[in-house]
Amino acid sequence: MYDIPGDYMPSSDEDLTRWDVQSLRYRMLTGQQREDVIEEIRGMFAAEISMELEVNPDLSRNTFRMVWQQLCNAYLDAPMVQTRGDDNPNFSNVITHRLWPQRQTADLWAQAIRESLFRLDWVPGGNTVHYRPVAPDLVVCRAMPDEPDVPGYVEEVRLRHLPNGDEVWTKEIWDVMSPTPIFKIMTKAGDVWTDVTAQFAPDLAGSYPYMDREGKPILPYELIHAEIAPQLWSFHTGSELVAGSLRLAALWTHWGDGFTSASHPQRYAVDVSTQAGITRHYSGHNVEVIPTDHKSILRFKSDGPTGAMLGQYSAAMDPRTAAESLRMYEKGLAVYAGLNPSDLQLTQGQSGYAIVVSQQGKRAQQKRTEPARRMADQRILAKAAKMANAYALPSPNLPEDPSSYRVEYSNVGTTPEERKVHTEVIKSELEMGLISRVEAYRRLNPGVETDEEAVRRLIDIDRMTKILNRGQEAPPTATPATQGDDNERRNERGDSELVGDGTELPAERGVGEEAESGGAAIQGS
Repeated sequence: MYDIPGDYMPSSDEDLTRWDVQSLRYRMLTGQQREDVIEEIRGMFAAEISMELEVNPDLSRNTFRMVWQQLCNAYLDAPMVQTRGDDNPNFSNVITHRLWPQRQTADLWAQAIRESLFRLDWVPGGNTVHYRPVAPDLVVCRAMPDEPDVPGYVEEVRLRHLPNGDEVWTKEIWDVMSPTPIFKIMTKAGDVWTDVTAQFAPDLAGSYPYMDREGKPILPYELIHAEIAPQLWSFHTGSELVAGSLRLAALWTHWGDGFTSASHPQRYAVDVSTQAGITRHYSGHNVEVIPTDHKSILRFKSDGPTGAMLGQYSAAMDPRTAAESLRMYEKGLAVYAGLNPSDLQLTQGQSGYAIVVSQQGKRAQQKRTEPARRMADQRILAKAAKMANAYALPSPNLPEDPSSYRVEYSNVGTTPEERKVHTEVIKSELEMGLISRVEAYRRLNPGVETDEEAVRRLIDIDRMTKILNRGQEAPPTATPATQGDDNERRNERGDSELVGDGTELPAERGVGEEAESGGAAIQGS
């Protein structure tokens, strides 16, 4: 966790509140939420109870992290990138082996924290762009005048290391809205702020370091949003899942304490003493116990005039029922991540019960967040292209307009069961005449973008099926002269062609045009 000095904290109350909210989400994503869970326990239970529970809080139940890690999978396979008007662009300067793995981290932060930043750098003498995800709870931004969701000023608080191993906090400031663009690294010693750019970034000291070929400054940050919105930050969205996950961790801590202390029957004795037993010493206390086994005979005697009594109370807690209630609470929390209840299922794996998001739920979430994700990637690639065009040797001459880049992500796959059900539904609709073969083909093959492409593929399938069926039949007996004359007559009419070893192939016809006698046609399309 961060321990940032007060001098490096934001000056505005709004940014202070944002940092507080975003840093909590960051801690929960990185497994550093122990103190937050303890604070939740103290707020939920009386002091005498919380003192026992906070000794060992249950940190294994983190619904916030579990849900978002399942939903953020757009970069498990590298996206496909193309540029408008160039079928073979050279992306080696901008798409490195580290780009998409780091975008996976930045995307997780953007979805769970609602925003994240992505830093781009060009090392002098190098030939590729370097990337770094930046957590939003260390950054202060100001928006461009005409683009309220795009920063023109970024101030990042960074912990840097000196050559002797010491650590020092710094502020790194980038400003492209100023009449003269600004870059500097500042640190505070006592009451004085000092420019230490030459100490920590000597290659970037002096004039503004990143300019495109036209001499315009490049801001080496891209703000990534969870959703397209007309402002820089939306950090309050999704707070229900954060608060509920902390509450659930406190409740599971209470459940664990009850499981060990209150899930067994409590035995008692009234006016009873035993004629055997031993005294053992536990944690500084003497405890009388009676060792027993299957051969033991327990002997008791009454100590009172009214007779002795032995008995037991039932367990104060049913662990199974309590756990089921907490799991239902957990399932309800996941809905605040934008999921439908039908997208969630409780499974029991090696580590116990867990909330699992269905493939359909993952696909819906990916589709919902894809516009903002694609916009961020287009801007990152365009900004990286500006750096590569200006500093790489030779220049790759890549497009510098974000709209010139087409980014396609791998879809979340379907399970065999899902595909079977999907296919049966389409088959039923086709048999009932509710859809055409073209629509059925496109629904089974989402990669087919137009009806014309689907029609061409269906014609090819029908033609090839006819060729294979005829190839299984016995060829007619004919003299070479007779068969040659027949071929010439057919070619003159344009009715058909002979391909391969003489198999008859119907001539090309228009889309949806039916053959005169048994030709390949798309019925109902």
